[in-house]
Parts: sequence; structure tokens; C-alpha cells
Amino acid sequence: MFPLSSRIVLSEDQRRLFEKLSMYCDKYAEQIPVTFVLGFYVTLVVNRWWNQFVNLPWPDRLMFHISSCVQGKDEYGRLLRRTLVRYVNLTSLLIFRSVSTAVCKRFPTMDHVVEAG
Repeated sequence: MFPLSSRIVLSEDQRRLFEKLSMYCDKYAEQIPVTFVLGFYVTLVVNRWWNQFVNLPWPDRLMFHISSCVQGKDEYGRLLRRTLVRYVNLTSLLIFRSVSTAVCKRFPTMDHVVEAG
């Protein structure tokens, strides 16, 4: 009934105490179903993951606002929209560098960001 390590490490009194403790835990473990507790745990993990996903900065909406608010079909308007979108992409990259190890490995320093354009 005991694992091998408890037979070697524990004294006889400690073994009896361990056996009483395990029987006590087994008795009360039947009162709370494990699937019920596991359901709460899975819900907690999924909710944390979903909140992280929802709070990721998506630059698309801001880019749509920039393209609709910055008027002009001439070269100046196009360059202004392009520059603003590049700044948005740069801020997203800087945020992802602090969060994601994959992005941090791809762009370890600001020199790598400048080289990538």
C-alpha cells in the first residue's frame, strides 16, 4: 500500500500516521467529485487564456481609422497614412517583444528591428 520511498524513509510511527492521513483524505475525497473540481479548474484556465487573447493589441482597427480619417489621394496623404501605420506596427512589435519569447528571439535588439525595416 505504501510507495517504496515511504517504506525506506519513514519510521514505523510515521508510517501509521501517514496511513491514517491517507485514509482520512480518501474518506473525504468521495464527498467532492473530482470532475466537479476539475471543471472549475478548466474554466479558470480557459477564461485566463481567452482574456489574454482578447486583450492582444490588434492594429487592424486603428489602421482602418487612420485610412478613414487621414484624407487625401495625393502623395502627401498616402505617405502620412503609411508613416502612421508603420508607427502602429512598430509599437505592436515593441509590445510583443516584451511578451513573446519568439518575437524577442527574432528581434533581440533595436538594431535587428531597424535592419528588418
